[in-house]
Amino acid sequence: PTFIDSMLKVNNLENAFADTERYPVVKVEELNKRNLDLVLLSSEPFPFKQSHIKKVQKELPDSKAILVNGEMFSWYGSRIIKAFDYFTALSSKIR
Repeated sequence: PTFIDSMLKVNNLENAFADTERYPVVKVEELNKRNLDLVLLSSEPFPFKQSHIKKVQKELPDSKAILVNGEMFSWYGSRIIKAFDYFTALSSKIR
């Protein structure tokens, strides 16, 4: 498992692609097959913006899409201290 997958699990989120190779590239058709409740659009490595939420919602109308700070999911070390507060605040957007 990846560090990102571990961060998702710690925050009671399920990685819909945990059964695939590390950092898979997926097409919209595959996203639709997974029946996702939530799509996290990370600030890195690609800087998703608010405009991307509309595109995702159009392709996946039954999924909720939100922007997230990629550093909190993928940068270990000193940033992990900030991640706890970040995930606490994020949980209100997710639920």
